[in-house]
Amino acid sequence: MDKPEITKVEVHFSQVGNTLGSTSEYEELDVRLEFQLGEEDGPFYVIKSETGWSLDNIDDLKALISRVEKVL
Repeated sequence: MDKPEITKVEVHFSQVGNTLGSTSEYEELDVRLEFQLGEEDGPFYVIKSETGWSLDNIDDLKALISRVEKVL
């Protein structure tokens, strides 16, 4: 019997909105890793926010993705 495969890992992040007021009072971000069954090429990265998400630099985004990858 084949063992079950992971098809999706999702992590939900939240933080206080930015000081410019260009996002919601609280920002929320979902980062998903989605796998196609039978594929070994690794996941698709899906990043979604309904509220906006503020970053000081690209390294902040890389750190969030790294945290999601560690769930695996």
